[in-house]
Formats: sequence, structure tokens, C-alpha cells
Amino acid sequence: MSTTDVSTAEETDEGWARLLKLLDEREIVLRTTGEKLGYLAPAGAMDEEVTGLVRAHRDRLLTILTGDGAALFAAPAGVTQWRLRKAHRAAADPAVWNITHRITLRGPLEPERLAAALTAVTERHESLRTRFLETELGGLQQVLPNTPLDVPVDDLRGLAPAERDAALAAALEAEVARPFDLTAPPLLRARLLRPAAEEWVLLLTIHHIAVDGWSLATVLADLSALYRTGGPLPGEAGRMTDHACWERTVVNRASMAAAADHWAEVLGGASLAADLPTDRPRPEQRSGLGETAEFRVPAAVAEAVGRYAAARSTTASAVVVAAFARLLGSLSGASETLILLSNANRRRPADERVVGLLTSSMPILVPTRSESGFGALVDHAAEAIASALDHSLMPFGLLVEPLRERGVPMPVGYPQVVLAVQSTPPIGLDLPGLTAEIEDIPGHSARADCAFSLTPDADGYLGQVEYDADLFDPGTVRGWLDALVADLARQLEVPLG
Repeated sequence: MSTTDVSTAEETDEGWARLLKLLDEREIVLRTTGEKLGYLAPAGAMDEEVTGLVRAHRDRLLTILTGDGAALFAAPAGVTQWRLRKAHRAAADPAVWNITHRITLRGPLEPERLAAALTAVTERHESLRTRFLETELGGLQQVLPNTPLDVPVDDLRGLAPAERDAALAAALEAEVARPFDLTAPPLLRARLLRPAAEEWVLLLTIHHIAVDGWSLATVLADLSALYRTGGPLPGEAGRMTDHACWERTVVNRASMAAAADHWAEVLGGASLAADLPTDRPRPEQRSGLGETAEFRVPAAVAEAVGRYAAARSTTASAVVVAAFARLLGSLSGASETLILLSNANRRRPADERVVGLLTSSMPILVPTRSESGFGALVDHAAEAIASALDHSLMPFGLLVEPLRERGVPMPVGYPQVVLAVQSTPPIGLDLPGLTAEIEDIPGHSARADCAFSLTPDADGYLGQVEYDADLFDPGTVRGWLDALVADLARQLEVPLG
């Protein structure tokens, strides 16, 4: 194309359409810092034609990227973030993606100081003040200027005990049930209730698109430090926009095709449906209704998990995956099962400082029984986890449709069974002169048939399962959990009770 032809095209919609086509075909990533337009591109992608078109349409690009100047920074949304944004929009109950904690504080709390610290947290971590938009340039995240966070305070001290308890329960239910608008940050909100002179309840809710388990620990640690010092923290926080731009340069069409080919070979001959026995027929469309049940893996069993893993030169996750595989096999009768195992997905040192949604899930295909005993199942699980980690750069959720196109029978209800064995930093809140008790508050929605999590603590593992209430009754799920803990103890030869 000659210079004259380019100049003509640049002044028309044809030139704009040509630019969008080239940006997509060549997988060029655009970002902004204020009015500065930047890009990441494969070698040779930014040739004279693209450079000329970008220069000609710079103002239009900046208008889209910055939301007509509203955003301080803009970049493509992270891969997992954008998948979650779509899930949020499609969910029968978008509040399923709320992460709510009830934090009971005892001592001389200063509410204004807490509100200032929360505002400083949203200043430090851009994901908490980011909006997500669908544009001509694709899915964008736009980081908005920080504003003081409103932390309403409800004084309940004058209520009778029953009225006070009812007010606390109603406030908690309202927080859990109120969805976020992903186009209108902040994606963190806080409410403070005062049931007694030196007792406070902080209801802290963050949308999952802005934090994962690792991030939550960072948010609470920084909140503690900012409440103590009242000033900026040393060191730079990680930036989700930086991570997303890097991610878009490695999660590309070629790597997606290679990943789909790999997993098609690994999974192609397997029956991937969990086929758990349900209490009711599966509806054509999920209502989104879910419930949560907690369970406990005692300290003696948790310690035995660690010893068993060390003896076989593997991790606790492999032992837990093997135990879950046995449970799923006993329920479905299948000889092998697919478990989606959560992965922190923080590959680079800079990612450890990022508050955002980086977590992804890896497919672990394992046998449910072995004539060689439990140890053989653990070894299978360890090998499957190691292989999945080697191929975990590509979020598996992106591969569902490419795998179906390759003939892999991905379940219609994907994802079905999800498992997280937490290895993230422990969450805690350390405020001067105060004690803090943190309780995770589940909602009444479900993101999968069953989503299990295990979190190590001083008493072993605290377990939680979020399950689809359209399919399962509480008693059914409780029976599974009791069977899981009993079987794990039996396999590790640990007496219960």
C-alpha cells in the first residue's frame, strides 16, 4: 500500500476498520498511561502501515482506551478477568461472585482512621478501582482515579439483644446479596456496625474479578499497615494492567492451538462427566441457587497428609486430589475422573505483589481406584499435577470450545467439580489495640455443581463446599464430606475420634 493510499484510508472509516483488523490479526496489545499511548507487539507487527494508521487514529484510540479521558490507565482485561466478566453478566445471580468477610473487631477502633486506610488500599491497588468495558478494541480494564471510600457506620448499641442480632443478620445478608456493577468501581465496599462499646463488625465485600485468595491476603496486610501508619507504604504494588499486557503477549492464537492439541491428546479418550448422583434431575438451565457446607479435616489427619506427601516426594495437593478421586469414583462408579484444581498462577516475581484475579484451574485426570493401593493413586495425581503445571500458562477455561471442536467430550455442565487446596499466604488483620476474627461468609449461589476448598489452619484443614441446590440436598452433600474425611483417615491409617 502506497503512502498516498494510506493517507486516503486514514481519513475514512475504511482506515479505522483496517486498523482494527490489523491489531487483531497481528495480536498487537494497546495500553495507555494518561494520554500516553503504548503497545506491545510481536516482532515485525508494527510496520509502516500499522504505525501510520495508529498515528492517524491516535485521538480515537485514546478516547476509547481512556473512556474519553476518565481513566488514568487502560489495558486489555486479564484473560481470567474477562471470562469472569462474561460469567458475571450471564449469571442468574451475579452476587455469586461477591467475596464477603465478617470481621469482628474488639477494642478502641477509630472508624475514620479505618475508612482512610480502606481508601488508601484502593489507591494502592488499581484492581479495586477498575471498570471493565466491551469496546471496539475488545475487553478493556480502565483504572479510574481514587475517591474517598464511603464506610457507613450503624450504631446498634441501643437495640435489645434480639433486635441487634436481627440487624446484624439483615446487614450481612444484604451485603452478600448485593451485586457489583463492573462498570462502576470501586469493586470493594465496607460497612461498619457497632453492637457494643468496644465491639465492631466490619462487613468487607470485594468482587472476585478484583481479588483471588493470594490477593486477599495482600489487601488485609496492607489495610493493617495503613491503619497503623496512616501513610503510604514502602515499595511499589504490583499492577494488574502490567500483568494483563504481559499475559496477552503469551496467551495468543498459536499458544492456544498448541495447548488445545496437548489437552486433546491427554483427555480425548476419557469420559469427562462427573456423573454424580443427583437428588433431582438436572434442569435445562441453572437457577444459580446454591448452598455451602463446611467440614473439618482434623489436625492429626492433616499432619498425616503432609508426612505421606513428603514420603512420596510430592505435595499435599496430590494426596488430597487422590482422596477426592476415590470419593468421586465411589459416587459415580467411573474408573477415572476429571478434577479442576485451582492454581495461583503467579509465574513471575512481580506477580506476587499484584492484587487482582490471576487464579486459574488446571484439569487433573486421575484414576479413582488402583489395585496397587492409595499410594499409586497419589503418584498418579502427582504426575498429573506436574504435567498440568507445565501446561498451565493457558487458562483451561479458554480451551473448552477448541477441545469440543477437536472431539473431546467436554461436559455440558462444565465446570462440574472444582477443588482448591490453599497454599496462598494466610489472611489476617493486625490493628493496634484490637483483636480481629475473620469469617468467610458464603452466599446462596453456586458457580459449579460442587466447588470444594481446603484451607490449612492450626486445627488441620477447614473445608468448604459450595454446591448446586438445584441438584443436591444438604444431607446428601454432608454424607459425601463425612465419607471423604473418614476414607482419607483410613487410607493414612489415622484413627478418628
